[in-house]
Amino acid sequence: MKNFKTSTNHAVNEPDSTTGKEEKSRRRFLKGLSTMFGGAAIGSMLTGNAISVAMAYVPSNNDILTDGKIFKKAQLMLLKQICAIVIPKTETLGAAEVDTHGFIDNQLFHCHTKPQQEKAHEVLNLINQAAEKYFSTLFIKLSDEQQFQLLTELDLGEKRFDQTQRKSFKALKQFICFGYYTSEVGATQELRYDPVPGGFKGSISYEASESSWATRGLFN
Repeated sequence: MKNFKTSTNHAVNEPDSTTGKEEKSRRRFLKGLSTMFGGAAIGSMLTGNAISVAMAYVPSNNDILTDGKIFKKAQLMLLKQICAIVIPKTETLGAAEVDTHGFIDNQLFHCHTKPQQEKAHEVLNLINQAAEKYFSTLFIKLSDEQQFQLLTELDLGEKRFDQTQRKSFKALKQFICFGYYTSEVGATQELRYDPVPGGFKGSISYEASESSWATRGLFN
C-alpha cells in the first residue's frame, strides 16, 4: 500500500517569514493540482469556489475537537486518526497536526453537495462498522497495528472490502492529500514544487534521498 505509513524523505525548509510569501507559495502550488490529482479527480474537487475556500481556511490549533460543520465530534476524531495514518508525522508535521480533518469538514460544507457530503459520511461509517464487526470496538480504540491492517485492506479492496469500497476510500484519501498539500507545511516543507508553467523538461533529476516532487502522481 503506497499511501500509508510511508512518506518521502523530507527536506525541511525554513518557513516563509511573511504571510504574503506563504500565500504566494500556496497559490503556486494550487496551480499544479490538476497534474497532482489527475483531471477527473480535480474536476470533482475544485468546483465553484473550492480554491478560494481552501486558500481562506485557517487550521485550528486546538486539539480539543467539537462538532464540525457536517461531521460530529466522534466522526472528526475518526477522520483525524485516518489522516494521521495516511500522512503520518515524521520530520515534518503530518496531516492530523495541520488540521486536515477540519479542512475536509469545511471544504465539504462550503463546496460540495449533500450527496457528496453523504458519501464522506458513508466511508467513515464503513470504517467504524468494519472495526466493530471484526475487532468488536470502534476504529479509534484499535491498536496501531489493527488500524493499519484495516485501512490497508480497504486501500487495496481486499479481504474484508471490495473494489467499490476501495474507490470510496480513495476519494477520501484525495481530500486528505488536497488538504495537507495546500497547507503551509505540506506545500512548502513536505514537497518541493516545480512552478507551472515553467517550460517542458523531458527528464527531471531525482535522488532517492531527496523530497518527492509535488506534481508527481500520488494515487494508483
